[in-house]
Amino acid sequence: MRQPSESSVNATIWDSTSFYRTPNRKNNPLKRPRSCQNKECQNVDRISNLPDPIIQHILSFLPAADAIKTCILSKRWDSVWTLVPNLIFRRECSCSQEAESFAVFVDKTLMHYCSPKVKKFLVEFEFTECLKAQVDSWVEFAVRLQVEELCLEFHREIADDPDYYYLPNFLYSNIPAEKLSLRFCALSPNKLKQVSWMSLKVLSISYNFVSNEMIKNIFLGCSLLEYLKLNQCHGFDQINTNFSSSLKDLVVDGSWGPEDKFGDFVITIKGPSLLSLTLTGYMRRANYMLLDVSSLVEANIGYRMKSCSLGCRSNWYSAHRSMLHDLLEKLKHVEKLTIGTWCLQVLSISEVKGLSSPTSACKYLTLNKKINKWDLPGIASLLQSSPNLQKLTINLMPPNNFEFELDRSFYKYYNFDGEEYWSLYNQRIFKCLVLHLKSVEIVGFDTSCSSLKLVVDQSVQFLLKNAKVLEKMIIHAQRDAINHTWMSVEAQELMELLELTQAFLSYPRASPNAKVMLESCFK
Repeated sequence: MRQPSESSVNATIWDSTSFYRTPNRKNNPLKRPRSCQNKECQNVDRISNLPDPIIQHILSFLPAADAIKTCILSKRWDSVWTLVPNLIFRRECSCSQEAESFAVFVDKTLMHYCSPKVKKFLVEFEFTECLKAQVDSWVEFAVRLQVEELCLEFHREIADDPDYYYLPNFLYSNIPAEKLSLRFCALSPNKLKQVSWMSLKVLSISYNFVSNEMIKNIFLGCSLLEYLKLNQCHGFDQINTNFSSSLKDLVVDGSWGPEDKFGDFVITIKGPSLLSLTLTGYMRRANYMLLDVSSLVEANIGYRMKSCSLGCRSNWYSAHRSMLHDLLEKLKHVEKLTIGTWCLQVLSISEVKGLSSPTSACKYLTLNKKINKWDLPGIASLLQSSPNLQKLTINLMPPNNFEFELDRSFYKYYNFDGEEYWSLYNQRIFKCLVLHLKSVEIVGFDTSCSSLKLVVDQSVQFLLKNAKVLEKMIIHAQRDAINHTWMSVEAQELMELLELTQAFLSYPRASPNAKVMLESCFK
């Protein structure tokens, strides 16, 4: 199960200074010039005649500060905003006075809120201990209104700031929320022993200490939990989902081990019922080990490690490669596989050194990497090891682009010609290209980057020439519109797209049914 995206019916509440200020009716920004000359037409208020639920739905697309201003229109509009289903409070400023002002603003807003139920309640600002009582009251308010999604996402300007928000005792009881997101919120190990979140299906914990025992108690107290995300958490070296038969989706986004452990610290994941596993983020002084993940259908391997995290520089590459090889061996049965920047580069080094990737049953492969010539060996290795591959997606705009720290000696001893690289594989048989690959999608192709154009062009030629059952190749091209007029960018882009289209259409195709499509957008 993938974590759902934010609902489209949100009210973003942020303006603590003008929220309750009565606007000047003469300068009311909501008034629009009237184009109709008929007086009867001018006097018809069609919006006010709509049913309340429809008006509330419309107002849900506005920031709450704007939605509340509609109360000046007439008595009909006086309290419509108070029934907006989602309450989202965000304050990015880290000033303590601003935080206090923000807290007063939230208090006043909740006093005016009249809905018997709130669908989503989100609070995001820099928490300080002096505001704990107020935050507790907000959480109690949300729970009392049977909140479905509760997000307490605090942030801190200083990483070592001790001001964590400690969850109130009542929040460990059976709350109605199905989704819970906690950032810089301290969890009580003792309270978690009796935690009862029987409705909870989605849980995200960020920037927190979480021990093995705490994870176990969360599983035991959340019988319906389907999705768990641990973001930049530490304190655990084991995630055993045997204690949660309902968990289907696990995300570990960064973690770290003790300073004295270096590469000896191993995080073990045992998930016999997991369907999806994501390992991303920055791993510090830690390794991953997968034990029982036989039910996995989808895996995302996009983590990053530093050379110093695995000991001396002379063997750091071999240690990285060994861990990645073991992970891919455990994941060889998954149908959907995503490989991130750092991992693709490790595979490239392995291929150049004559070390192949484990054979995979993957049918859908995604590469999150702004590729260059050094990535081509890794791509070739994955194609070779994925004989059942049906769709290849190359995302040239990855969520992160952490590079592997290569030694200069590598460039010296393992250099190759990027332009002619794919020609070396013309005689090699890729089973996936001969039997199964039907779809190729390239996302985020920046046509203004000459080096990227060269690598993409060579890869497109190779795939078209060798994919015998290919049905479609879609290339999403884009161009940076900064420092150009809209017309000049449009004209230049159209010319480049025309040239690219003509080039791609002229390349030999092994499949008579292959269609090549280019789509364009500005970034």
